[in-house]
Amino acid sequence: MKKKLLKNKLFYFFYKILKIYKNKKPSVHFGEFAEDVFINRLFKNYDKGFYVDVGCYHPFKGSLTAKLYEKKWSGINIDISKTSIDLFKIARKKDINLNLAISNFDGETYFYENSPINQQNSLIQKDDKQQKKKIECLKLDSVLMKYNVGSFEYLNIDVEGSELNVIEGINFRKFSPILITIENNDLFPEDYFNNEVYKILKKNNYIFINKIGVTNFFMIKKFANQISDLIKI
Repeated sequence: MKKKLLKNKLFYFFYKILKIYKNKKPSVHFGEFAEDVFINRLFKNYDKGFYVDVGCYHPFKGSLTAKLYEKKWSGINIDISKTSIDLFKIARKKDINLNLAISNFDGETYFYENSPINQQNSLIQKDDKQQKKKIECLKLDSVLMKYNVGSFEYLNIDVEGSELNVIEGINFRKFSPILITIENNDLFPEDYFNNEVYKILKKNNYIFINKIGVTNFFMIKKFANQISDLIKI
């Protein structure tokens, strides 16, 4: 019995390794729409920095922080999928990798799972076939204070419809990353300008600087003014 369990554990370990490196291609970018190329341009003068990736999904496939990690940055990766975080623990050993939900309260909540590693896993139920699971939930403020994060450079949010709850859990007087990227499927930027996420960011001195694919880019105004040659403001 022990041998069988050990064999299963070894199989699962090597399966995870294979799944990581199958998606790590020698490429100029990892982001689906090369968003990380633009991010690297914005931070070209930052040899080191700190990122927080909420809804990190995969260490390489579609990742907007993989190139920064290769550049010797480090950070916190958060996902509701335990399998995703297991992959990060293998591939991002210098990072803090957390299996939990991020919202506007501390406690417990439920999420809905399509499969162990799936970009559509969400705190919002999308169909009856999804499996409902309980998970620890924290405000982003609580995570940052727990791990003694002071100022940091980059926040990415990709949470399949729960963006507002994540933003509401941030005290911008205490934490103001230079760049915030948020997945949004609105076809036109003007549609996004009418929602609460944009209003909160604008109120806290962030300006919209770009949209690449389904990712909207917001930069704190004082930094945006310094690199106006790279962005349109």
